[in-house]
Amino acid sequence: MASRRLIPAMLLSKGRLVKGRSFGSHEDAGNPVTTAKIYNDQMADEILVLDIDATPEGRGPDLETLRALTQRCFVPVSFGGGIADIETAAKVLRGGADKVVVNTAALAGPEFLEALAARFGRQAVVVAIDTVTTPSGTRVATEQGRRATPHSPVDWALQVQEAGAGEILLTSVEREGQRCGLDLKGIREVVESVTIPVIAHGGIGRLEDFASGLREGGAAAVAAGRIFQFADNNLIKVRRYLLQQGIDLRVQ
Repeated sequence: MASRRLIPAMLLSKGRLVKGRSFGSHEDAGNPVTTAKIYNDQMADEILVLDIDATPEGRGPDLETLRALTQRCFVPVSFGGGIADIETAAKVLRGGADKVVVNTAALAGPEFLEALAARFGRQAVVVAIDTVTTPSGTRVATEQGRRATPHSPVDWALQVQEAGAGEILLTSVEREGQRCGLDLKGIREVVESVTIPVIAHGGIGRLEDFASGLREGGAAAVAAGRIFQFADNNLIKVRRYLLQQGIDLRVQ
């Protein structure tokens, strides 16, 4: 397998960085541009930025913050939130992002993913798959995790791969921000069903969780937010730990 990646995840709300739990209870966490610069200096492999208000508010993504952020950072940036058409995706990429992250618009039908891949290439298309537990089993969720769809994560992962996704961001809604560990079983099931890279997200609470996501989960990358906002758990420390565990990381 190719070298694994460490990806800090940043949630934007009204131009500020926020942190939350299970897609709710968001608290202000500072200036996103300053934080992204810190991640850049700490050798992040990529930075994931999600404008969490864009789709619920029926607007496009926060391009002003994106431009300010990418002018200060020199690592790849994946940006999502409010991307529902080709022109908006083009604006995000022109604003400095290397990849667009889509969720709600992908669920509307495969045509959008097909158009994105045809225009920008599969490598620029990340599909976010949010999962929730229901009486019928784990299902893909929309509306910030509040509404379960009929899709199972594996079936939906196969569909988005076929439609043009180059990567999958797999997030457990229940575990997001809770620091209770990753959903390793769910991650492994999706990883084994597709051939494109899977980013594991939601639940990182200890250094060991990064290693288990990459080893037991088989993910190509692990994304985390809350744990990186604590001074004693920065990217340098995590990278050093994983290298000590013999995990092959992308060379900086």
